[in-house]
Amino acid sequence: MPELPEVETIRTAIEPLIRGERLIEIELRDRTIIRGDAEAFRSSVMNTRVTDVTRRGKHLLLLLETGRGIALHLRMTGSLLLKEPERPNRVRAVLSFANGTRLFFSDMRRLGTITPVESIEDYICRLGPEPLGDEFTPDRLACCLAKHRIPVKAALLDQHIVAGIGNMYADEALFEAGMHPLTPANALRDEQIFHLCQAIRAVLERAITCQGASINTYALPNGERGTAHDTFRVAHKQGAPCPECGATIARLMIRKRGACYCPSCQHLRNDSTV
Repeated sequence: MPELPEVETIRTAIEPLIRGERLIEIELRDRTIIRGDAEAFRSSVMNTRVTDVTRRGKHLLLLLETGRGIALHLRMTGSLLLKEPERPNRVRAVLSFANGTRLFFSDMRRLGTITPVESIEDYICRLGPEPLGDEFTPDRLACCLAKHRIPVKAALLDQHIVAGIGNMYADEALFEAGMHPLTPANALRDEQIFHLCQAIRAVLERAITCQGASINTYALPNGERGTAHDTFRVAHKQGAPCPECGATIARLMIRKRGACYCPSCQHLRNDSTV
């Protein structure tokens, strides 16, 4: 958290405010937020115009007129807010623009990063395919999963395999596809791959429509909460009845991450485990 729907919601909210505007100040209240030399970074981006605000997976990207960029990764508890939050001690950086817009990077666990990017294309190439992009097809997903024997749930969380999917949306997509989270990624049949690809896209698009899920610290830039969590059927629902069959939603640990699923609707059809 925040995952793809939350970051896309943030991108949509701030793009009309900062696109075409000059970045006139970066206040670093916590210099460790910068990947690299903080002063060199500030001098290289100061008074440059933002030509586009884009995203890849969970990464928010500000493209600059110099051809360089700034990558903001909110990680677990980061938020970009248009007003200083009630707890200003959580603000690690403030980006100020010529039109008066200010973005407060608030981050309770201090895990988020701001990274200077020489080449946006090179930065994006390190990540897996964009689940909402035209290139994300069943064939592309099959290709991404074919080399991995790890559980499909773990594969979906690997940002080098698919970009943008986090724990809760992986649970929702696997439930919608009727797939057990321990199913080996390279053991999926063509039909399963097709349904999983469709489920991933549907789950993410629904969450964007709801402006993301405010499970923990996530908020829209204006401070309001998203409502995608109200539509969840298995994610964060351990012990609740399955909305399809009424069975009790279970939770298991997969590579140190929790996975919520319905034991009745999501059978483990392959006996192999990882």
